[in-house]
Amino acid sequence: MLHLIPTPKKLIELPIALQKKNLTLMSELSDSRLQAAAEKLPLSDGGIPLYITYGETKSEAYTLTLTNEKAEIIGESAQGAFYGIQTLRQIFTNSNITELSIFDAPDMGYRGFYHDVTRGKVPKVETIKMLIDQMAYYKLNSLQLYVEHTFDFKEYADSKERTGYFTADEIRELDDYCYDHFIDFIPSLSCFGHLQELLENPKYKHLCVLENHEPEYMHWSERMLHHTIDPTLDESFELMKSLIDQYLPLFRSNTFNICYDETFDLQIGRNWNNDVGRLYIDFVKKLITYLQSKGKTVMMWADILLHHPEVIKELPDGVEYLNWWYEPEIHENDIELFEKMQKPQIVCPATWSWEGFVEWVEKEEGNIMNMADAGFRHGAKGILNTNWGDYTTPCSIDMSLYGMVLGGAKGWAKDTAPTDSFKADINHLLYENDKGYYYLRTLSDCNKEVRFLFFGNAYSNVLWKKKRPLFVPTFEMVGHIQKTCKQVMEELSNQVWKQDEFRKQMLIAAEGIILIAEIMGKIAGHPVERMTDTKKWLEIYSEDWLKKNKRSELTEVQEMYLTLDKSC
Repeated sequence: MLHLIPTPKKLIELPIALQKKNLTLMSELSDSRLQAAAEKLPLSDGGIPLYITYGETKSEAYTLTLTNEKAEIIGESAQGAFYGIQTLRQIFTNSNITELSIFDAPDMGYRGFYHDVTRGKVPKVETIKMLIDQMAYYKLNSLQLYVEHTFDFKEYADSKERTGYFTADEIRELDDYCYDHFIDFIPSLSCFGHLQELLENPKYKHLCVLENHEPEYMHWSERMLHHTIDPTLDESFELMKSLIDQYLPLFRSNTFNICYDETFDLQIGRNWNNDVGRLYIDFVKKLITYLQSKGKTVMMWADILLHHPEVIKELPDGVEYLNWWYEPEIHENDIELFEKMQKPQIVCPATWSWEGFVEWVEKEEGNIMNMADAGFRHGAKGILNTNWGDYTTPCSIDMSLYGMVLGGAKGWAKDTAPTDSFKADINHLLYENDKGYYYLRTLSDCNKEVRFLFFGNAYSNVLWKKKRPLFVPTFEMVGHIQKTCKQVMEELSNQVWKQDEFRKQMLIAAEGIILIAEIMGKIAGHPVERMTDTKKWLEIYSEDWLKKNKRSELTEVQEMYLTLDKSC
């Protein structure tokens, strides 16, 4: 059985073994993107002749035939041909290949990934390129990076060196790289809530809905709870236009995500006695009109609108609604609402990577499956799998890729599910190790018992007088985590994988999970015997951080670990 992700619509395998494991490209490809993709195939003189042709439609469909005499990819478009090449690449990773034919096309037109580059880690360009390579291999076609302040905006000149940021040239480079891989690189920018760095700047503090707001927690918590700009002030709108005008021209995409989520503070502060739905919708309409005047399709998160469904009908046509929910038990009525209103929507599950050093596999599998299935039932145009980074983005991109692949595969082929067969495909194609999923799931099940959110809250409690509630592990749970993760570390330390970066990331994660369990256990007053050395682990973690990311907020992250280590 072939290992392929996503599952093709139609696959016919013949009982005739393939005699050669290489190809000779016979077609002259005028599209340089296809030429570059084809060069990743096992090409050599004397291989099976490979012919690639494509039409001029917008379809992503393709057919692929592979015999001992000839290999052929026919795409209904250049993008379809590109996906045929990815499938052929995957085929040649298998050992026993027979003659075959494939017809394939996606069930959802939009298959995206959304990565947080604001909270803690600002990735290097090469790190995002690695992500793009993986997305293309599994046929995802849209990337968004969540940005609040981590771009070289003139308004953030006072804070950008402290927080880290992308330059205009770096964004253009990523846009080019996405284009080369048939990925729509959509700008995503917070334009209403989540504006901490902006609204704590003395130059703009007067625009904050919460007048004279005094922080109650350390700033990693505050930036997720507050900092909504006052929609009643003309200066607020002009400021958002300025940010957009600096960012928008760097992208080819015809779409712009204005976010507009979690504007909690509209219900309090200086506008507490106003109609919150009216405040929200009037400000949204102004920015949508501005972007549509520039020929852009607007995306926005749907969470606030779901609290004020009566105003949705006022929004202009053409807006695409990002309908998010992150628990396995979903609110299908929210998805059905947009279908009934005939509003285009994209369902948005999550990898649950913000809770630890590895994605929370149990949660993400149920969440992705249920959100996508509801999207299929209610006519959603696609799926956008979100990879958030609350409290410093503890999880590396590598340890979020299982969820990324699962979401993309589900969007392409609606019958996809995290079965044993799919996990075998993941092990073969992603990890290139038979136990890759097993190790990920083992670490994930330990990590969920010592959630990173509560580790961050513990740090906030040390720094601030107001205490946030903590979940602390039992003494027995700390012992279980120590034993389980130590066993994983011992096994991984004696291995070498083809994709060895995954093994290295699992080793860092396993020790990090033990470390957090021990510190949280100490905070709870348990007589925990330490297996880890915070300083030594932090040196390894920091070295890995700087290899893949800009320094960004690493200094503060280091201080968090050292402070909590001393506190217990």
